[in-house]
Amino acid sequence: MTESEDNDRKLMKQGNIQQRRSITAFSSGTGLAGIVGYGYKALFSELFGWGLTPTVWSAMLFAVAYWLVYSRGLHKIEQTVHQDTSIHSEDENEEPIHSSVTSESSLLMKNENRGSDNSPILDDRLSVNGESVSPLEIVENQASNSNTMQSLEDAPQIDSADSSRNLTSIQRFTLVLSLWPYTIPLFTVYAAEYMLQAGVWSAIGFPVTSASSRAQFYQYSNWTYQAGVFLSRSSGNLCAVSLPFLWFMPFLQVVNLYFFWMNSIHHFWYNYGLLLLCFFAGLLGGGVYVQGYSRVNADMPLELKEFAIASVAIADSLGILVADILSLYIQSCIYKQNHLDGAVVDCPY
Repeated sequence: MTESEDNDRKLMKQGNIQQRRSITAFSSGTGLAGIVGYGYKALFSELFGWGLTPTVWSAMLFAVAYWLVYSRGLHKIEQTVHQDTSIHSEDENEEPIHSSVTSESSLLMKNENRGSDNSPILDDRLSVNGESVSPLEIVENQASNSNTMQSLEDAPQIDSADSSRNLTSIQRFTLVLSLWPYTIPLFTVYAAEYMLQAGVWSAIGFPVTSASSRAQFYQYSNWTYQAGVFLSRSSGNLCAVSLPFLWFMPFLQVVNLYFFWMNSIHHFWYNYGLLLLCFFAGLLGGGVYVQGYSRVNADMPLELKEFAIASVAIADSLGILVADILSLYIQSCIYKQNHLDGAVVDCPY
C-alpha cells in the first residue's frame, strides 16, 4: 500500500467515525424528545388543567420556533461558511471544497447528462478495496456473513471514480428489497414496543378496575420506557453490534410483549415493579434504532448510504402503523378478560 492509499484509507475511517457520531447524536436527540414530550404534556395537563387537544395544538408553536431559528440564524451561518470556502478556494485557483460525504442528489446531478444508455444497473461492477463487485452483492454479502460485521471504522469504501453511479427505479426497488437484514429488525422491534405502549400498558392498573389507576400506570410506564430509549440511543458511540445481535434484540422485545400480555390477564406479577421491564423495552427499542442505522452506514458503499438509510427508515414507520391497528384489538381482548368496558373495537375471540 502506497503512502497516498494509506492516507485515503485513514480519511475514509475518519469519515465513518464522524458519520457514526452524527447518527448517534440524531438518535439521542430524538430519544430525549420523547422524555421532553411527556414532560410537556404532564406540565400542561396536571399543572394547568389543559386537556389533550389544546396541549397538542400549543405544541405547534415549536414548528414556528424551529423555522425562525433556522431562517434567521443557522441558514445565514451556513451561507456565510459556503461563501468563505468558495472565496478561499478561488484565491488558491482550486475547485471549491465540498463535504467528504456526497449526497445522493448531487450524484444524480452529476450523471443527468450521461443519457439513459449509460445508466448503471445493480450488476455493474464497482471497485471496492481493489475488488470488482456489484452494489447488490455488497448488501447480500454483508447481511449473510456475520464475519464481515467489522467495526464501523473499517467499513469498505467504494473508489471515488465510481461515486457518480446512478440507479433506475427498478434497481432502487431491488436495492430496497435487499435491505431486509436491516428493515426486519427495525419493523419487528417497533411493532412490538408500540403494541406494548398502545395496547397492553393501557390495560394495566392497580387495581385494573380503576380507570385512573390504568391512566397512571400508562403515564409512568411510558415515562420509564422513554428513559430507556434515550439511554440506549445515546450509546451508539460506545459499541457497534453485529447483525445477529441486531436480530436478537427484536426477539427479546417480542418475548417482552408476550410476557406483558399474559401478565395483564393472569396478574402473576402485578405491581409497579413492572416499570423495570418497561425500561428494558425502551433499551431494546433505542438500541435497535441506533445500531440498525449505524450498521447500514458501516455496511453500505459510500454512494448508496444516503439512499439505504432513507429506505430503511420506512421500516419503523410501518411497524408503528401495524402496531397502532393491532393495539386496538389487543386492548379490547385484555379488557374482555378483565371484565372491563370502554374498548373501541370488539375482541375477535
